[in-house]
Amino acid sequence: MNNKGSRVLEILRANRGITISGEEISSALGISRSAVWKQISALRNRGYRISARSRSGYCLEEEPDQLDEGVLAENDILYFETVDSTNLAARRLAEKGATSFNTIIADQQLTGKGRLGRSWFSPAGSGLWFSIIFRPLALTPATVSPVTLVTAAVLAEYLSSAFSLPVKIKWPNDLQVGGKKIAGILTEIKGDLDRIDYLIIGIGLNVNQKTADFPSAIVTSSTSLAIETKTRIKRTELLINLRHSLLQAYRLFEKEGFLPFRQTWIDYNRTLGQKVNISWPGGSLSGLASELTDEGRLIVKDELGRIHLVSYGEVS
Repeated sequence: MNNKGSRVLEILRANRGITISGEEISSALGISRSAVWKQISALRNRGYRISARSRSGYCLEEEPDQLDEGVLAENDILYFETVDSTNLAARRLAEKGATSFNTIIADQQLTGKGRLGRSWFSPAGSGLWFSIIFRPLALTPATVSPVTLVTAAVLAEYLSSAFSLPVKIKWPNDLQVGGKKIAGILTEIKGDLDRIDYLIIGIGLNVNQKTADFPSAIVTSSTSLAIETKTRIKRTELLINLRHSLLQAYRLFEKEGFLPFRQTWIDYNRTLGQKVNISWPGGSLSGLASELTDEGRLIVKDELGRIHLVSYGEVS
């Protein structure tokens, strides 16, 4: 936040609950009314709820839950106010030699992304948008793919327990509550056929958004922890707890593979036992999702009774 934005926020805070005119703010700060409007817009983009009344002025209604940069640093989490995407930021750090489990969190992503090149809505002051660098020396590209399922299982178990929510996993990387998406996972890999240089595990979790905060294109298919629990969540504490659980899981996964997490994934899944259509670039498959293998592959039986083992794809 720039100096002008901080000064505008100070005035709004000093007059909390009171409407103060743009002219009063501009006079107090020695800037134009258009400059005041620009700073108000920037604050709104950072999650501050500021009402505007014609011919009256502005009123600070609600402040976002701010990530505590100092606490994050104490827990070896690198904070950015704004990035293109945390996966890209993590990739840049990994290319410079950042070690395993380095974690990057951003309050806002400008070009957050999901699977298949989709954009991920990640405004400031509302969610957890973070990526973890993972260098699993004991694994190969052929054995590391279930790390997305491991991540989903850990998140589902933690969120269900901590917030008493019926979190479900949609294979392979979505977490849902009541059929609405609350989190997504994007795993990217760099390596050769027999060697992994690094993985980037990106996680987007909707935390404090209200229904009105979501764009119209996704409002009916998205939810947040705040919507489901009807309470505001402290994001810093939540991130630290989630990261601790994830790093423990990744260490176990590197030693023992997916098997220790398979039953947890099954317990929280909403895909098994359902008729599904799985699509991927250049092909698709329809059938009954009947089981998950010890290696994390989805077993699908088509209408002719043939068995297919699926490792990736988009499920509907």
